[in-house]
Amino acid sequence: MKKETNIIINEKVYTMIISFKYTNYIRIRVNNGQFIISCPFGTDESYLKTLLLKSKSLIKSADKIKPFSSSYCYIYGEKQPIEDCFIKIDNHFILFNEETIYKDVEKYFNKYITERVLLYEKIMGVNSKYKVTSKFVKTRYGSNSKRTKTLSFNTYLFHFNKDIIDAIVVHELAHEFYFNHSKEFYDLIYKYCPNYKKLHKALTEGDYSYGNQY
Repeated sequence: MKKETNIIINEKVYTMIISFKYTNYIRIRVNNGQFIISCPFGTDESYLKTLLLKSKSLIKSADKIKPFSSSYCYIYGEKQPIEDCFIKIDNHFILFNEETIYKDVEKYFNKYITERVLLYEKIMGVNSKYKVTSKFVKTRYGSNSKRTKTLSFNTYLFHFNKDIIDAIVVHELAHEFYFNHSKEFYDLIYKYCPNYKKLHKALTEGDYSYGNQY
């Protein structure tokens, strides 16, 4: 037997999909912002809600929206519907494929972020001219190689609002002046990106559209 109901946590409404089964265990997982629960017949719904209210990790996971699904894809902070199996980035239509999406958009994103690097090199007074590359990685958003004069950016960034992308550009270019994360380094970042803290928080929390309202 399956039941769908809601739970309010911190003034936000979440969906609970509860499956009652012949089992001795309660299992809770998160799928696209919904709580999927498997539990024994007779389990009290209020008890399940109490478990969820106590689990900060599950709530945090529910709040983290996926950057794409079979029906949508976040592109530069905009939730773009997938129409006729295509997405549009920088006026280019790309056949959407979940397995190859980052490779498919790489050259278009690299062109965009190279333009942003050139702009901020001028704004920040960076004398070095960097080579810019991008590819999908799981460990970082960007890096600066002073030895090869190369800035590398994670293609995953193309999902985010352009202000968030700019914040990462400023971060990596700031390493031209301070190759550490000292107070002086962050003072320089805030000089050119006053909203850096909020933008970086939105990045780490997967808030792709943060900043679109400004």
